[in-house]
Amino acid sequence: MGKEHGYVNWMDQIFKEYEREGGLKNNPGFGKPLPESALSGNIYDNFLTKAKDAGFLPLWIKWQKEIREELPELVRLKKMNGTESELMK
Repeated sequence: MGKEHGYVNWMDQIFKEYEREGGLKNNPGFGKPLPESALSGNIYDNFLTKAKDAGFLPLWIKWQKEIREELPELVRLKKMNGTESELMK
């Protein structure tokens, strides 16, 4: 696929090889119809739900969590610095 257009699609080749070796038959949903939830609603929302169920955190959520965890310590350090500055006056 793609060679007739002057390029090679590596992902197609990898997938076809995987399929030829029977890799798809090891998937738990092989040969079963897709659930109704996969066919309804918004694809992005479906992805987020599946990713969340699998324990995946998008980068921006991971950063938000890190900031929330570090914020109290930063506030404490800022307050400490403020009192030190006042003592030097």
